[in-house]
Amino acid sequence: MTAHNTSRRTRGALGPLGALGAVILAACQPSTGLDMSKPLQDGTWSAQSNADDQGSVGTITITVEGGSITSTSYTTAMSDGSDKGGDYGKDSSGRVFNQDYYDKAQAAVASFEEYSEKLTETGDPAKVDVISGATVAHQQFVQAAIRAIAQAQGVDGSGAADGVDIPGLGESTKDGGDLDKDLGGGNG
Repeated sequence: MTAHNTSRRTRGALGPLGALGAVILAACQPSTGLDMSKPLQDGTWSAQSNADDQGSVGTITITVEGGSITSTSYTTAMSDGSDKGGDYGKDSSGRVFNQDYYDKAQAAVASFEEYSEKLTETGDPAKVDVISGATVAHQQFVQAAIRAIAQAQGVDGSGAADGVDIPGLGESTKDGGDLDKDLGGGNG
């Protein structure tokens, strides 16, 4: 009887802690505003993100087969229409003028494939975790994914996608002059 009472007291003591843990985990899990229980129609669906503060826009294409996402492709084009790739973070002459800036830019480019793989694996943009150094890319990816999945569900996902905030690239990547414009961005 004593063991039973101890066991019951322990469960009772862990109950509130367990509930608190569940609340904390739920708060950490981002919401996309999509009802992921709705079925996806088979086909290929493409959508875009909103522009970031430099005018870059992400484009996602998902393929749905058997009601599940079977492939995801994501690219980002700079404001001038050129794709972000191996030259992203270089100046217009193709020179790496700031190694730190270039490394950050290339980390963002590398994240595109990782984000795509994770969406294909999980089927849910809320389960695609942010990669350090690629927050803007993540938010744009999630926006585009929400729109593409909403299309596959046959619902309007524009409100949910617009609810995803795209942060600025931050002062650490700006030089206050023509650098950002030279990289395909805005007015600096």
